[in-house]
Amino acid sequence: MLSSEFNLQNVKCAGCVGKIQSKLKQLAGIHSAQVNLLDKTLLVEYSGVKLDQVVITEVTKLGFGASLDIVIEEPLNLWLSVGLPLIAGGLLMSVGMLPALMLDFSTLAGFSLGLFYAVCSFAIIGLVGTKIVKSGWNGLITLNFNMHSLILLGVAAAWLYSSGIVLVSYFSSLAVIQHVYFESALIIIGLINLGAYLEERAKNSTTTAIKGLTQLVPATTTIMVDGGEQVVATNLLRTGDEVKIRPGERIPADGEVIAGEGYLNESMLTGEPLPVHKQLGDKVIGGSINTSGALVFRVTQIGGNTLLAGIIHLVKTAQLSKPKLAKLADQVAKIFVPSIMIIALLSSIVWYFCAPISPFYQAISVFMTVLLIACPCSVGLAIPVALMVGIGRGASQGILIRDASCLSAVEQLDTVVLDKTGTITMGKPQVLGITLAENYSLEEVLALLRALELNSEHPLAAAVVEYCAASAVPLQVSKFESLSGCGVRGVIDSIEYSAGSAAWMMQIAQLNLDLIVESPYSQIYLAKASEVLARVEISDALKPDSAAAIAELQQAGLRVIMLTGDNPASAHAVAGQVSITEVYANCQPADKINLIKRLQNEGNKVVFVGDGINDAPSLVQANLGIAIGGGTDIAMQSAAITLMCNSLSGVSRALDLARKINRNMRQNLFGSFVYNSLAVLVAAGVFYPWCHMALNPVIASVVMSLSSLTVITNALRLRYA
Repeated sequence: MLSSEFNLQNVKCAGCVGKIQSKLKQLAGIHSAQVNLLDKTLLVEYSGVKLDQVVITEVTKLGFGASLDIVIEEPLNLWLSVGLPLIAGGLLMSVGMLPALMLDFSTLAGFSLGLFYAVCSFAIIGLVGTKIVKSGWNGLITLNFNMHSLILLGVAAAWLYSSGIVLVSYFSSLAVIQHVYFESALIIIGLINLGAYLEERAKNSTTTAIKGLTQLVPATTTIMVDGGEQVVATNLLRTGDEVKIRPGERIPADGEVIAGEGYLNESMLTGEPLPVHKQLGDKVIGGSINTSGALVFRVTQIGGNTLLAGIIHLVKTAQLSKPKLAKLADQVAKIFVPSIMIIALLSSIVWYFCAPISPFYQAISVFMTVLLIACPCSVGLAIPVALMVGIGRGASQGILIRDASCLSAVEQLDTVVLDKTGTITMGKPQVLGITLAENYSLEEVLALLRALELNSEHPLAAAVVEYCAASAVPLQVSKFESLSGCGVRGVIDSIEYSAGSAAWMMQIAQLNLDLIVESPYSQIYLAKASEVLARVEISDALKPDSAAAIAELQQAGLRVIMLTGDNPASAHAVAGQVSITEVYANCQPADKINLIKRLQNEGNKVVFVGDGINDAPSLVQANLGIAIGGGTDIAMQSAAITLMCNSLSGVSRALDLARKINRNMRQNLFGSFVYNSLAVLVAAGVFYPWCHMALNPVIASVVMSLSSLTVITNALRLRYA
C-alpha cells in the first residue's frame, strides 16, 4: 500500500473535511483518504500507483488548497488583524452613540461621511479579512459551504445594508436613519481573527505529544570510524554504523550493544520511569537517554523503520481514525452550514413581517446574528481534538491506541481474559532441569533441543536455547516447522525430531511412563520419531506487579480469567499466586478463541490481554485486544491497544484513559450540539415573545469564537489524565 501526506489550506470545519474525503474516496485507485482538521493534513493511501497530482487537482476544484510541500503560513499579526478592525469599529460605534455626532445621511455632509465609513470599512475588511473572504467565497461559488461562508454572508449583509442605507437616505431624501452596521462588520472581523488566533494557539497545545516524540531523536551523533570518533548528522546514519553514546546523550536509532554498558531511560516510549540496564547483546531504542555509563551500539534500524518512527506513525494514524461517535458528528456537519443559511433566511423573513418597529432593520439584524452565532468548527473539532490530545497523552505514557474505533467498547467491558506466559509471568522462564530416558546422554539431548528450539519464538524455547547454548554442539535442522500451541519439529541427520507439550506428544509419540510426573512447572518433551527422549522442566517467575494489577482489575468489578497452553498444575500454581479462580489450561489458539466466543455469546464484553503469536487471533476476536510490550509484532498489530511497558499495571491505566477519552468526546459533542441549538434559537428570536431575549451580531461573533475554544480547552484536560 502506497501513501502520501498533503498539507491543506482553507479547511475550516467538519463540512470541509467531509467533502474532501467523500470526493477522494470516489476516485479509482484511492484506498482511503483521511483529513486531520487540527494540523490540516491529508493522508491518502493508494491501491496501486500514486495519484498525487490527481488528488491536488480534485482538492483544488473543491475550493481548497493541497500541496506535498510544507506550507508555512505567515503568523497572524495580532495588532493589525485584531487591533485595527476593533479600534476602527469602536470609533464608529462611539460616533453613533453621541447624539451631537449622529449622522443624517440625507445631507451632503452626512452622505460624504457615510461614504467615507463605507470605503474605510471595506478597505479594512479586505486588508485583515482576506483569508475569511477568500475561503468563504470559494465555499459559496463551489457550494462547499464552510464556517467562513457564514461569516462572509453575515459581514457582507452588514456592509451592503449599511451602504444601501447611506445611498437611499441621500438620494431619496428619507428621514434620518441611525441603524447602520459598518462598525459591526469591522468588530466582527476583528473578533473572528482574535478567536482564530486563540484557537490556533490552543490547537498547537493538542499536538504536544507528537512534537515531543519527534524531538526525541538528536540532531547529531558520534560514530566510530577507523578507530576514531566522528560527529555526523543523525540523518546520515546507515545500518551497521557503530555509535558511541556517553552519559546524558540520546540514542539516535535502534541498535544492539556491542561494547560497554549503561542505564537507559526509556520512559518517553514505555512509560516506565526506572532506567533499564543495557549490556553486550541488548537492544537499544532510538530516543531513549543514556543516564549512566558509556556504550557502543551497532545500528540495526534507521529512519522510518525505527520503533520510535513506528510509534509516531501509529499515533498519527490512530488520531485520524474515527470512533462511532464521529459518524454522528460527520452526518451533522454535512448539513450544518446549509441548514444555518436556511434558518437565517427564514428567521429574517418572519421578523420582517412580524416586527412591530423597524422590520427591515430587525430582519437584517437577525439574519446576521444567526449566521454569525452558529459554529460548525465546534462540531467538527469535538471528536478529533479529544482524540488528538487523548491518544497523544497515551503515547507519552507508553499506551498506544491503534484504532480509535475500539474506544466505544471500553464502557461495556465486564470480563478480562489474560494469557499467562509473558503477560502474568516474566516471559523469561528458566530451565530447572532435564530428565533423560535410558540410553541417551545429556550432551546429545542438549544439542537436539538447541537445534530445534533455536528458530522458535515461544518464550519457553528461548529458555531452552539459553540453557543449552554453553555446552551443546551446533546441529543443522531442515524442514523446520513451528506448530502454534503444540511445539516444533524438524529433520536432523535424516531423522525427524519433535519438541513440545505432553498433549501433543500423546498424539505423535510413545511416552515413557517414568518421564510423566505431576508438576507445577511447564514441561517440554523431546521426541525422536515416536520415541520420547527427555523431559524439560521450566519455571517462569511472576512479574512484580502482576498480583496488584489483577487485584485492581477485580476491584473495578471485572471478571478475570487466565488462559494458558501450560499444563493444569503449572497454570493453577500461577493463578493461586495472583488470586485468579477461573483457569483454563492446555489451551491451543483455537481453544482460546472458542472460549472468548462462548463468553461473548453469553453476553459478556471481553478484553483479551496477550503478547505472543498464538495470541493474535484472540486479540482480534475479543471486543478489545491489548498487547503487552515486548511481545511479537503480529500481536501488537492485531491488538487495538499496545502497552510499551512489559507490565500488567498498564492495562488498568489504558482502560481508564480510554474511558476518559470517551467521556471527553461525549462532553464535547453534546456541548457543541446544545450550544448550537440554543444559540441559533436565541439568535433567531424564538424566545423573544416570552423573555424579550435577543442578540446582536457583535455579541454573536464573540459567542461563536468562544465555542471552539471551549471544546479545545475541555479536550486539553486529557493532557493531565
